[in-house]
Amino acid sequence: MIKLQQQEINKMCLMIVTPVNIADGTVLSAKDYLYDAKQQKIYFLNLHEWHKFIFTHDLLTQYEAYIKDFRNTKNLLNWLQGQGYGIDDVQACVTHAASAEVNTADAKKKQTLNDVNQHIQQPDGSLYVPGSSLKGVFRTAVLYKLLQQKPAVAKRYWGKVQEEMAKYNFKPVFLNRLTSDLEAELLHTLQLEERGRAVKPQNAVCSALRGLQVSDSYASKNVQVAVLQKVDVGFNTEGRANEHTLSVFRECMLPGSELYFDVKIEKAFMTTLGINSIDDLLQATQKFFEAVLALLQDAFGKGYPQVFTNIDGANMFLGSNTGFLSKTLLALLAPDAQTAKETIRVLLDKSFRQHKHILRDKIISPRTLKCTTCRGEVVLMGLAEVRKV
Repeated sequence: MIKLQQQEINKMCLMIVTPVNIADGTVLSAKDYLYDAKQQKIYFLNLHEWHKFIFTHDLLTQYEAYIKDFRNTKNLLNWLQGQGYGIDDVQACVTHAASAEVNTADAKKKQTLNDVNQHIQQPDGSLYVPGSSLKGVFRTAVLYKLLQQKPAVAKRYWGKVQEEMAKYNFKPVFLNRLTSDLEAELLHTLQLEERGRAVKPQNAVCSALRGLQVSDSYASKNVQVAVLQKVDVGFNTEGRANEHTLSVFRECMLPGSELYFDVKIEKAFMTTLGINSIDDLLQATQKFFEAVLALLQDAFGKGYPQVFTNIDGANMFLGSNTGFLSKTLLALLAPDAQTAKETIRVLLDKSFRQHKHILRDKIISPRTLKCTTCRGEVVLMGLAEVRKV
């Protein structure tokens, strides 16, 4: 059994560079929040307190009629004002409020934000970053580091990708199995015994990442929140730059927000992965970020140079809407960018037929850059800087 010896523990700062959303799985329809279209401000509701307000103010019949005739274009705040009440009357029902940035062309006519994807939050409504989200980024970065050191492994796994995709009825779910196998080979480096018998490497207890502990963020400052609209940028069929604003809204932490968390490394575990310190972990994270950013800049840099400015210090992609390439190693397993594109577009076409990846992914696959409009500018989603305090 491995004895825990050396440890390194450090307080870390996470600086939000471009808007970050870490979804909690809650999607609010227009009947679940109050939206002031004139002020472009959204009020999130504690539904228990809201329903209590409805009951105690004898509004149940009218509210049931509103719900029965509900459409996602009907504004709940307008309904409330029609009953003779306003925001000041329901402050006890509001967990928190945020500005909403709506595409200029839609702002005047849009009375709701359709569905809103909430950011994960504490019971008091404050936003935070789970340690699992951060550890997931570190995990992928360590895998990339190991693949860089073991090109024969990368070549072998790329061969497995090609074998699977050559099958007549291949299913994209094979990628999950491939990732599990890759993790077992590269990360499950602990040689353990149980009852005198060696534990099989496939067992998760053999993962050296047991030696990496990442806390949830526990303190923050300068945190500003806004509900932002999804913008996909890419190229049309003629190869010209083209932006597409979608009716998808996410609650985001804004640039300049700072959050704090702890990282602990058990060196007896992590040294088996070539990670001897938190600095080594940050260096691996930086290298993976640079590799993904280089792919994106090569494809989109000439058409959208502005989204790659003002991102100094960023060293990770974090959270929702950061794109396929930032969350998988598939493109970085490939021997070259062209081969990666050809393979990924077939894979994505199988997964999302309606998006027509094979026909439309001309320069890179996926063909769109995941962005949002923030403070009047189109920016990349999910860039952050993590550093030691």
